[in-house]
Amino acid sequence: MIDPNEHEVAALRQASAVGGEYIESLGRTDLAQWSEQEWTTLIDVVVTAFQDHLREAYTEFPPF
Repeated sequence: MIDPNEHEVAALRQASAVGGEYIESLGRTDLAQWSEQEWTTLIDVVVTAFQDHLREAYTEFPPF
């Protein structure tokens, strides 16, 4: 993402926090030991959190 706006920066923060919570819930930080399901869940959790945050932000403050 080149030159993210304030909503994108906030969405990245939210996605990072949610991703961190997921990793903590696994109790393992050695990514080499993760299963395929754990990896795909992390990706889903992060992408969904990012999109959800942007959707809410742009509902309140449209970019146009």
